[in-house]
Order: sequence, then C-alpha cells, then structure tokens
Amino acid sequence: METEIQSTPLGQNVGIKTLFTSLRETLDHHYDRKERIVKQSRDITGLSKKLIFLAHRATQKSLKSILEEAETKKKEILELFQKVSCELEGMNYHKYHKNISPAIQEFIEAISFLEYLEHNRLIPKDKVELNFKDQSGNQYLQVSVEDYVLGISDLTGELMRYAINCVGKGDHDRALQVCRFLRGLKSDYDLLRVSGSSLLGRKLEGIKTNLAKVEDACYALTIRGSEYPKEFYQHIVSEHARNYGDNMDVDE
Repeated sequence: METEIQSTPLGQNVGIKTLFTSLRETLDHHYDRKERIVKQSRDITGLSKKLIFLAHRATQKSLKSILEEAETKKKEILELFQKVSCELEGMNYHKYHKNISPAIQEFIEAISFLEYLEHNRLIPKDKVELNFKDQSGNQYLQVSVEDYVLGISDLTGELMRYAINCVGKGDHDRALQVCRFLRGLKSDYDLLRVSGSSLLGRKLEGIKTNLAKVEDACYALTIRGSEYPKEFYQHIVSEHARNYGDNMDVDE
C-alpha cells in the first residue's frame, strides 16, 4: 500500500525560514547590545573605584588638589556613560537596566563621597542626575530611586574607612563628625521595610556594621588614646581594624 507523502508548499517553507532568520538576527542583536553594555559598565565601575581611591587620599593631600583631579576623572567616566546611553534609549533602559546598574551605583558612591568631603552633606538625587545631562541640557541617562538608595548605602563603607584614617591621623573631631553623619543615614535607612535577604536588606546590615566600626574606633581613641602618646594612635586603630577582620588600608 502506497503512503501518500504530503509536502509543504514552497511558499510556506520560505516563510518559516524568513521567520527563523529574523528571530536569529533579533537575538544576535540583543546579545551584542548586552555585551557592549556590560563591557562599558565594567569600564565605568573600574574608573569609579579609582575615583574613590583618589578621594581617600584627602587625608594625605589638600582637598582642593583632590577635587581638581577628581573633576578630570569624572569627565572621563561621564563620556563613557554618554556613549553607552545610546544603547539604553526608550524601553531598552528597563530591558538592560540590571546590566548598567552596578556602574551607576559605583559612580554614585564615588561622587557622594566627594560631595561629603567638600560640603559635609549628602548629595541629593537631583544633583546626581545633573551629571547625566548633555551640553544642551538633555537628560541622556535616568537615575532610578533604587540605584540612588543602593549607591548611597555603599557610601557608608567609604566613610567608615575615611573616619578610621582620620582617627589614625589624630583628627578625632573629623571622625566624630563622620560618625554623626552615619548615624543620621542609618536612621533614615531604618525607616525602610525590606526583606533581610534582599540586596537592600544586606546593604542595611552593612550600614549598621560600618557605623559600629566608626563608633568603636572613636570610643577606642577617646578612652584608650589618653593612655598612649600620640604616635601610638595608629597602632590602636590598626588593632581595632584587625579585631573586625577588616583588611583596612590605614594611612601611615
């Protein structure tokens, strides 16, 4: 008995092939775009970390020279942000937000640290967004509330290191000033109701730890500092840092 073989019309074959070709091109375009954004994000994150490292030298050099050098580095970072912004237009911002988010947060951490060093205050979200405007005043990149909150939470780690360095330099008043600022930040973050297992929940634990380290260092200097000559301050602070198991770079 002969079996009848039904063939697919030629036009239908061509239509299916065209469909799969279109899907392949769309996926290739998606992964290429994602790869470019991830690379730019890593480059920006690396430069922002260097900016933070520069800011920590404020305990060694004049703040004016630090800020001037920082401005040059900021321009380099913002050029990369503007370059990648064309990949994030429209719905692509939400589609690829998680890929650029780490870079935005790291940049916020860096500029908020510089803002504190210069003005002793928290940088507001609208001032952060001013960095992402072109010469015509057009906003080429948005800053989400989530990125702002997470970036500022990371600032507390830099302020902790800065305060410890100030204690090591014998600048107790500056360390106490940082301590009060961190207490205010912690109070604000305590108003948030988030899951402890979430990213922000883990950041909140970090804020508590950073504040505790600064409070303990200030306490150590206030109570124990009078027992030692000034040149032993550095030893006291280094001992305190080791007790927390923190590989902290304390200025000599």
